[in-house]
Amino acid sequence: MTTLPTDRAGRIAEAVRLLADARGEGRRLATPPFEIADDEEATAIHFAAVEALGPIRGWKVGAASPEATPAAGALTADTLFDGPAALPAYALGAVEGEIAVQLGRDLPARDEPYATDEVLAAVASWRPAIEVLESAFDGWRGQPKPWKVADRQSHGALVLGAPAPAAPATPLGALPVRLSVDGEIVFDHEGGNTAGDPTRLLVWLANHLRGTDRFLKAGDVVTTGSATPFLQAKPGQRVRVEFAELGSVEATFGG
Repeated sequence: MTTLPTDRAGRIAEAVRLLADARGEGRRLATPPFEIADDEEATAIHFAAVEALGPIRGWKVGAASPEATPAAGALTADTLFDGPAALPAYALGAVEGEIAVQLGRDLPARDEPYATDEVLAAVASWRPAIEVLESAFDGWRGQPKPWKVADRQSHGALVLGAPAPAAPATPLGALPVRLSVDGEIVFDHEGGNTAGDPTRLLVWLANHLRGTDRFLKAGDVVTTGSATPFLQAKPGQRVRVEFAELGSVEATFGG
């Protein structure tokens, strides 16, 4: 690996530049340019990369299992779309069906952890969503986890369906979901989120951020992890995700 600036600020700035150039120019990095020192540095690169694009307007959160510690990423307004959306082609272009919420009130910094009922009471609307994954790297799956964190947690876009009239009565972890491509059903099952109940992820995120100036704010969108296996969307394809009790959302990918 190439040795770049040894001071932390210099390394962070150089990583942000390399990631932005690769994404912006459609030129993928074959390998990580250097080894990220630790989780703190990966997170610092992540936020520097995100904040270079604009103010934070949302979050993604997920976990590998119901017992695993979740991970979060920040989202900017330029990656949030109301469905149906016509999107450009993406180098990675993997899509996932997800359950998203939009907050109606702040969950500001405080010492006491937020309880589940407090977090759910702050939710103004529930929405079906399609997350589009994107990467600055070739061989996305095989890249070191710190670089995936740094690279905006592999986020490309989030397409939001219309708000549902009410919160689902079915537990979120068991909500039926269907993913279709050009009208053909590809996935159709109950639940599917590797974290189990996405409510845990939402509450974790609120408490993860409550000690910072980036706490959850009214208007923020939070998408709560994949409820479907990811699927590579090809140029020209129309992807549709439907959740029972939440409705549907569509995205079409350009050439």
